[in-house]
Formats: sequence, structure tokens, C-alpha cells
Amino acid sequence: MTPCDATLTLDAAAAIRWDVVVIGAGPAGSSAALRMARHGLRVLLVDRGTMPRGKLCGCCLSTAAVVELARLDISADGGPLARAVPLRRISVAAGGRVAPIDVRGGATLSREALDAGMVAAAVAAGCEWLPQTTALSIDEQTDGTEPWVSVAVRTSRDAGTATIECHRLLLATGLTDHVRFSREASPSTARTVAARSRIGIGGVLPATAATLPPGELLMAVTPVGYCGVVRLEDGRIDVAAAVDRHALSASEPAAVVRRIVSEACGSRTAAALDGLESVVMRATPALTRSAPLVEGRHRLVLRVGDAAGYVEPFTGEGMGWALAAGRLAAEALVNSDSTTLAPADIAADRYARSHARHFAPRHARCQRVAAGLRLPRLVRLAVRAAQLAPWAARLAVPAVTGSRASQHVMDRPPAGAAS
Repeated sequence: MTPCDATLTLDAAAAIRWDVVVIGAGPAGSSAALRMARHGLRVLLVDRGTMPRGKLCGCCLSTAAVVELARLDISADGGPLARAVPLRRISVAAGGRVAPIDVRGGATLSREALDAGMVAAAVAAGCEWLPQTTALSIDEQTDGTEPWVSVAVRTSRDAGTATIECHRLLLATGLTDHVRFSREASPSTARTVAARSRIGIGGVLPATAATLPPGELLMAVTPVGYCGVVRLEDGRIDVAAAVDRHALSASEPAAVVRRIVSEACGSRTAAALDGLESVVMRATPALTRSAPLVEGRHRLVLRVGDAAGYVEPFTGEGMGWALAAGRLAAEALVNSDSTTLAPADIAADRYARSHARHFAPRHARCQRVAAGLRLPRLVRLAVRAAQLAPWAARLAVPAVTGSRASQHVMDRPPAGAAS
């Protein structure tokens, strides 16, 4: 599978009333679009960027993420999993100690490869693709019998504007969640950000920046935040950190990352991150947040992935959450006959229930882990215990990361078609 250009023009997209329009072509949006296109629905996938594109991300696929990708059945013909590097070891560092823990089931993969592969798979399934197009605002319309959603968009290719109409809209716009509703369409939108939420920062370094071997993830933990360092499938070094906001107010992002790694690892690591100061570091909005799952007077708009809510996942579950959210949204929207849209109220209720059932325990677990990481003595004790009893650490990892039931997947990926 290879990156694809736009499959239609903006004018052509505006001439159709789509079954579903998906705004945002990350894993959540692309997985939902792919599944619904396979059901025969008319689906348009819109993104303000092009493919391939990099994203600020730890680039780790948890065992749950690998399972979700396998269920999509896109591994053939050079699909995303074909390029993923199996994750074999996590080295957790704190207070100058480093505890290597052997793991199974996860993988590492750049967002360039993952996102482009997902979009290509969605297009191959029949989804239309409209890149370099930004959604500006959302409104609801009705002719007295059936409501629909209208989305004002602008393309950066020629600065053209248009209005795209659809029966259902999925917002997979990530943490930025830049699309706005008209007051009439959704007068009471409420988004919340956790008071102590950390900020994400990161960048990608050349292959020579560290001696970290493929398949090993270094997690450096300090009181001001933590940083993950991993080698991607093309050899580059991905660096992603979650840090307290006050740390960024006092230092440049690169200096904060270097401080975290050096304080956590001491002299016991060769991950020197050479050239870090020369790399442009990007930042995210506050990580831990929530927003309404369902929007609009007629409940035609669903949020998926990070746009619906996020908890800083030290455990590396973000990609798995996004893929699962896309699956849950598609399952909620498609009727029992598998070829038509479910009524809006039924779909909205179904999605809200399945989302809460799937994510509430996972988010709660990650919040507990995040709280524990702010206790330096507890972290140092855990790392010391992992050094002394690596067998116990291996047993604890699945419980901490929520991957207890799927440790085998990278060694023997399960067969499965889209649901």
C-alpha cells in the first residue's frame, strides 16, 4: 500500500450528500472510514494535511493496537504491520537506575508509515480521500423530514471553499479539535482539561543520534515528566515526552527532554540523543482532557479518538485507543443489515455505551499510573524492584498496560476481517 493523492476534487465532494464524512485521517478516523466503506456506505475522509505526514507521537503500538490492526485485515500487500518492528524490551529508568524488562506483543512504527497505510487501505476499500482540506465550521440543516450536517471547508491547494453535506459526521481531529459548531447546531459544547495535565513534546532524530537497538523502548521518568525514546523502522530515533507545564516555561523543550533522560538514566545508558538541540521540537495541547462524544441537536456528530477524550498514557496505549475508537464508531453507525446507517439516536446511544464500557476502565488505570509517576520514591522503588526481580516485572507489565490477554499477537497475529 502506498500514499495516495486526492481521489476527487473539492467541487465533486460538494456535489454529493455523503453517508458519512470523517474529518481527520489519523488512526481513529481512517479505521472508521475503512470499516464503513467496506459496508458499502459512501464515505469521504478529509484531512488538512497530506500523506505521508509525521505526527508528534511515541510511535509505539501496544498489543491492543496490534490486535486492532490485525482485525482490520490490512497486513497484506505491504500494509502497516508489515513494516512494524516487534517491541522486545522496555528499559525503565529513574534515579540513575535502569531496569530492562522483556516484553512481547507490541511494536514500533512511524506515524508516516501507519497513517499513510491506513488511508491507502481506506481508499482501496472504496472511501474517497480529500487531503489538504480544512474543516472550518459545522451546522445542521433539515428539510422538515430528515436532518443532515453541512461542513464548511477550505482547501490549501487553491484556497477554494465549499460546503460538504453528509448524513453523519465523525470528528477525528485529535487534541486540537479545531472544528467549531454554529451556536444553533450545538449551543452547549463543553470541553474540560485536567488541572495538572502534562504537555506533550517531541521530535525525530537521525539514526546516529543514539545507540538504542531496534525493538527496545527507553522510558525515562523524573518528577517533572517522562520521555520515551525508540528506534523507528527506518532507523530514525523518535523522542516523545509528557512534561509539566512549568518545566517548559523555564527551559526550551529540547533542554527539558535532555534533562529528563540524563537525570533518569545517569551514566547507565548510551542514549545520548546527539543533536537534540538542533531538532525542531513540537508540542501538543494539554494531554488529559474530555469532550462530548455526541454533538448537535439531532445527534448526527460523533467524536472519535483523541477528540473525544485522552489520558496521558505512559503505558503507550494511545494508538490502540484511537484504532478501537474508530471501530466502535463504525459499529455504532452501521445498521444491523450492515449496509445502511442506523437511526441517529440509536447510533448515538450505542456509541456512548460502547465507548464508556471500553474506555472508562482503561482511562482510570492510566490515570492511576500517571498519578504514581508523580511520586519519585515510588518510581525509584519500582525500578529497583524490577532490577532485582525481572521475572516479576515481566508479569506486572501486562496488568499495568492492559495487555494481559494479547501477549502473543506479534509472534502469531490473529487472522480476522473487518467487523
